Amino acid sequence: MGKQNQLRKPQSQMTSSGERSRAERRTGGLQRPLKGVLHKREVDTRRTVLFLSTGNTCRSPMAAAYLKKLLEERKVKSIEVRSAGVMTVPGLLATEESKQMLEPYAVSLDKHRSQPLTEEMIKRSDLILGMTPFHVQMALRMSPTSRGKTFLLKEYTQTDPKNRPIPDPMGCTLEVYKRCFRQIKQACDRLIETGFVTGKPSRRPRKTLSRAARAGERSRS
Repeated sequence: MGKQNQLRKPQSQMTSSGERSRAERRTGGLQRPLKGVLHKREVDTRRTVLFLSTGNTCRSPMAAAYLKKLLEERKVKSIEVRSAGVMTVPGLLATEESKQMLEPYAVSLDKHRSQPLTEEMIKRSDLILGMTPFHVQMALRMSPTSRGKTFLLKEYTQTDPKNRPIPDPMGCTLEVYKRCFRQIKQACDRLIETGFVTGKPSRRPRKTLSRAARAGERSRS
């Protein structure tokens, strides 16, 4: 009897091994694709916010760089921040005044280069924030995919009841730049607390968007 048990034991091990092999064939190496699926889900959870200005050398670079700083401080890695200009050419440097505004926050714009707004940028963005109604309207005209996700920066962050635009400081004094950046900073400080960043439900502006779009139409006429 003892010898029979000794003979059966290796046979049991072979059966178990064979069953595992058949199971692996049935699953087709499930573990490797599963890792890929999980990685894809992680990528899919990332969201992109796109700041718009005219030349992409002052307002939108300042907003993007400052928001990146806030995200880094909070260790938020699920948000990608980009910026573009609705009337610009590729490769322009950020203005020196813009760089000065961010120096107290240890943020550098030395590597920034301007990018014109494209339809592909709009499609890839989950939230688009313009400094003026003109920027909002340009995005709305460029691609239908911009609808429902394009707002004035102050409108989305609800930092100004009148949703006044943030004027272009290009060519102006340092004091004008300071006023401009204060408005951008206030809006970004609020943006970091919105549901778009935190993932928690928050009220989104809806009715004011149409007013911003109509104002953009008037500015074009």
